[in-house]
Amino acid sequence: MAAAREGRWARLRRLPWNRFFAGIAAGAAALVVTLVMRLLGLGVFLPELVLDAVITRIPGPLESFFIGSLGEGAKGLGIVCALVGVEVAYGLGALPWRWIEPRVRWRYAVVLLYTAAAAGVVLLVVLPLLGAGVAGSQTDAGTGFAVLSQLLGGWLYATVLDYFLVDVAARHPQGFSASRRQFLTGVLAAAASLSLAFVTFGSAVVQPGRLAFGSLQDLLAEEVTPTADFYVVTKNLIDPAVDPSTWTLTVDGLVSSPLALSYADLQARIASGSLPAAGEYATMECVSNEVGGNLIGTARWDGVRLADLLAAAGLESTADWIEFTCVDGYTVAVPLAQATDPATLAVLQMNGAPLEDRHGGPVRILVPGKYGMFSAKWINRITAVQGEVLGFWQQKGWTDVGFIETEALIAIPADGAVVSGPVTIGGFAVSAADGISRVEVSTDGGATWSAAQLRAPKDPRLTWVLWTFDWTPPQGGAYEIVARAYDGKGIVQTATVAPPFPDGASGYDHVTLLVS
Repeated sequence: MAAAREGRWARLRRLPWNRFFAGIAAGAAALVVTLVMRLLGLGVFLPELVLDAVITRIPGPLESFFIGSLGEGAKGLGIVCALVGVEVAYGLGALPWRWIEPRVRWRYAVVLLYTAAAAGVVLLVVLPLLGAGVAGSQTDAGTGFAVLSQLLGGWLYATVLDYFLVDVAARHPQGFSASRRQFLTGVLAAAASLSLAFVTFGSAVVQPGRLAFGSLQDLLAEEVTPTADFYVVTKNLIDPAVDPSTWTLTVDGLVSSPLALSYADLQARIASGSLPAAGEYATMECVSNEVGGNLIGTARWDGVRLADLLAAAGLESTADWIEFTCVDGYTVAVPLAQATDPATLAVLQMNGAPLEDRHGGPVRILVPGKYGMFSAKWINRITAVQGEVLGFWQQKGWTDVGFIETEALIAIPADGAVVSGPVTIGGFAVSAADGISRVEVSTDGGATWSAAQLRAPKDPRLTWVLWTFDWTPPQGGAYEIVARAYDGKGIVQTATVAPPFPDGASGYDHVTLLVS
């Protein structure tokens, strides 16, 4: 038994670990330079493209599981996995060095060969497999910058490899021979580091939270969500930053007079009144929001009616769906009736200020009453079509109907809070069906119900309604507080518990209060 273990350890030690870890170090250098170039808009960053390809191809139910568990942190875990995968590939790429070195002989020819091979494999094999086109032709950076970034990354990879496998090796002709204890310690340290990264992403940093406020005053103050606090969910690792001076909006498809409007053109038409200005308060919620979750908010949105834009382009009678295409490649569509609803806007301002990059600037779509995935950000094309269109998320199984479920959210006190004496319970209620007519609260887990007080909403049809319920606990103990809402037609929200995928979460929101 002992001899067998020693034999396995001897075989493990003979593996080319020095070259593998040199490749990882060299790959890290290549990734740093390509990341910097990507952030400057001058290249492509391979882990980002890997993550995009995975997000595009992952089945909807599996995607929903990760989003429900980690929120936007699912993306964080995805990039960790993509980085690890790319780094392992760089480590494996270093293994043939000792085979190539004696055959090429000239040291710098080996560097040039590795530079060309590293860049060539990425540009001609990996990028096409990831859907980025040959030599990055389908990326925002374009072929030229994609090639430049990968040549620089490949050259840095080759030169760092050369340093470790030639210069460092020459100073240590005996090589490096880790003991079994050192090897196991290194493996355990690497595993612990990865575990720590996953736990960090999955808890403190990225765990989705409840919609909760510290006091009634805070709740009242957040009836209109500050722009800085408004939730952000995208499919991207790095969201686009669109320059309004070079941005163009195309309106085409089944129209008689296609439009191509710059940001200045759009502003000028609004100022002249040829495209009348329009604005409203409206609530938006992410389809991946859990019951009681914080991926929801209300803001003031200003821009122009989408119906007016379509009319200016001469919308044809055969069109029955309107498709939105975005700078980041995102697509989604809505039926014509929703597109031409007076509340559906092309938005230029949020809460009285120009639309920020992270919220879809310079122009985004707002489709009130539908989940946020229909309110496309960074739009650059509006196309009138005939027949239903499945957008980015819909092709993965998410709903193409997407009306926000009627729901009441408990935002004060926080779940698990300790209270004493009279207490105000409160929150928001929202519905896609003609607003909210009633909210009821139960303090005994749903056995009995009482009506809550409703505050007049910013817009009876488009925004959430703030509600409060004054309660005096009969005695100490733990109480399950439950809330439910009725839409504008008097229909109570469903009690059936459902996950976000594919139609949005449902069920009654509830918290536990501890009365001292």
